[in-house]
Amino acid sequence: MDRKAEQQGNGAWLSGDTLVRSRFDAVSGYDARTGKRSWEYVPPGRSAVCHATADTDGSVMVLTRDGDGASASAKGELCATAVAIDMKNGREIWQVPLSTSESGLHRFQPYAVSAGSGIAVLLKKDGLNAVDVRSGKPLWTAALPKGCVPGRTKVAGRQVAALLACGGTDKGLGDKVARDAELHAAAFDPATGALLWSAPLGGRSAILWDARADFVSADPVVVAASASGDSDSGAYFSFGGDGRPNPPIDFSGPYGEITFYERLKAVADGTRLYALPRQGEAPRYYSYRLTAFDLATGIPVWGGTRDDDRLDGDTGHRLLLQDGKLTVLTSPHRSSYFGLRVLDAASGEQRDARSFPDGKDPANALFEYKDWLIGARYEEHTTPSKPFTAYERR
Repeated sequence: MDRKAEQQGNGAWLSGDTLVRSRFDAVSGYDARTGKRSWEYVPPGRSAVCHATADTDGSVMVLTRDGDGASASAKGELCATAVAIDMKNGREIWQVPLSTSESGLHRFQPYAVSAGSGIAVLLKKDGLNAVDVRSGKPLWTAALPKGCVPGRTKVAGRQVAALLACGGTDKGLGDKVARDAELHAAAFDPATGALLWSAPLGGRSAILWDARADFVSADPVVVAASASGDSDSGAYFSFGGDGRPNPPIDFSGPYGEITFYERLKAVADGTRLYALPRQGEAPRYYSYRLTAFDLATGIPVWGGTRDDDRLDGDTGHRLLLQDGKLTVLTSPHRSSYFGLRVLDAASGEQRDARSFPDGKDPANALFEYKDWLIGARYEEHTTPSKPFTAYERR
């Protein structure tokens, strides 16, 4: 059982036969075949893990922490060291210093690293630099559009996606980003850093750079963004391979409301977005249904009305999209017991429905491992929890 979690550094990944779980105080590796812990990495001194990402194909995790062992709060600055860890044995491979996020930019630049497909992309001095994820060797510096400052990034096999703050004229003394700068999405070549395309979010209605936004997917590029600041209104913005914007998918519509905490639980493939809109008239009657949207049109394909309930009245909590099937962690209405439903992603037809024998343990992430389903837990802030539980279908 874990200690209670904090708000930072949380995540879980499956790489080969190794499960890795990250929290603020440590990163731990477990043998997926037995559940036994095989290694643990603890940040030095009082420093904490601020953010963690992983290249699961390359079995390398990259995290950010403080460089000298003192906590960020004690020094008055954010984590400024990137550390690469071998996911097979927990050994540190390399580390490099990073630029700290300036005051007022932390929402736009909340973390300074992303990893995948053999590279790690680092935010350093208003530039995006890629290094080899296993050796740390510098590879390229991204060709940013003129007048743009980089923010979040996400790596996919065919492209590196980034959010940029571009343009604007209302810039105060010492401001790095103009107050009226717009939020853009961009894609870069993962081999060279060349700009593939850049496009503003929002179409005719500009989305300012300080809106709350994050990636759902890097390929295709799908961004969940508030209309402004912390606004409940907003949409998913997606782009074709050439950067041409698709119609936005609003956070509210006949299908219900996609709330702030559910937006990044959505998943996407090459043609569709799968989300969990909330339906109901009052909090005690709320349930989260499953809806599939066509990225090219922004229109629901299935699950788009109250009558088209693909979860048979259950509430959806987490989604796992893999090999054309959609696994949904669910619970019956007003119940704390969890189960799962497996649907055909194309048609929305249900293939399987099961309940967990110890169904009161929620999961923050789901993994398919051989014939097992593994639930990961890393965000329990009130009570201790088990890091991983493996289930066999019977």
